[in-house]
Amino acid sequence: MKVLCVLNPSAAGGDAKRLWPDVAELLQRQNVDFDLLTSQRGVPLKDQVVAQLAAAGSGAYDVVAGIGGDGTHSWVINGMMQFGASPLSGPIPAYAFIPIGTGNDIAKSLGIRLRDEYSARDLRRAVSAITHGADYRLDLGVINGTYFADALTIGLDSRILKERNVSKRIVEKIPFLKFLARGKFLYSVSVGSRFFRHEPVEAEVIVDGNVWYKGIMINVVINNTRIYAGDFDFNMEAYPDDGLLDVVLFTDHTDYLTRYLLAIRHNPDKIRVFSDELHRRSMHIQGRDVEVRIAHNEPAQIDGEEFSENSLFKVTVIPRALSIKTPAEPM
Repeated sequence: MKVLCVLNPSAAGGDAKRLWPDVAELLQRQNVDFDLLTSQRGVPLKDQVVAQLAAAGSGAYDVVAGIGGDGTHSWVINGMMQFGASPLSGPIPAYAFIPIGTGNDIAKSLGIRLRDEYSARDLRRAVSAITHGADYRLDLGVINGTYFADALTIGLDSRILKERNVSKRIVEKIPFLKFLARGKFLYSVSVGSRFFRHEPVEAEVIVDGNVWYKGIMINVVINNTRIYAGDFDFNMEAYPDDGLLDVVLFTDHTDYLTRYLLAIRHNPDKIRVFSDELHRRSMHIQGRDVEVRIAHNEPAQIDGEEFSENSLFKVTVIPRALSIKTPAEPM
């Protein structure tokens, strides 16, 4: 077996770089032949992946393993899909998630867990999926030629992300404040500063050719996998291979706060069941094609990374688009 490991050294505030030797040791113990591609600043990670796969040639790798957070996985997968579109590429390798990021939504949705302390047991289980994992087909969402594994979000959440990224760039330039850039601290600060300033916008949401909603909205999440923003579970029966996207719309500030609090995935089961039923009866729908029309440009994010602002978003799902490896080793 030949594996391409793609490392984002800045993921999780540098934890991905720190833990790479542990990952490499686990691969060597399992007699895995691997190449390492470390992402370089100034060149989109997607393009680096395409160049590496093209240089290696068709069929050179059995598995591509991403080491980083949701954004890392998203851009590696985009590179793989772009490479796969070439008539000379041959089959796209399977993908394995080694989740070392802040939210790790995709991995959590697939049952791949890495706790905050990145325990040796969790890391071993994620790496072992490369060689011993079960094969699974993952749906992918796509918008304007960009694929996403987790979610596309439009509105308040994307404004918060944008402000958090501005703050992160500032504190990273100040040596004694750089530690603040790690984890969720800056994100929490940005939630507080943006929440009450964000104004609802007139919107129309069309699902599978039918107008589903028309009115004001503050935020909309179009999910491919189940877990969102690290800790929220809006639909307990969402599956990443069902050929459907989950659309969750928030109308105003009260609706936003209430439904987020109820959707915390560590809530007691009774609260989670109530939350799931509430979402079904309110602003939640599943579909294959989703179009969001907004009165003016709003920011968006894909898998936790900023996406271009627009007033029109057309999204579709590609069922079972990518072969992935999921853990078979017991927890």
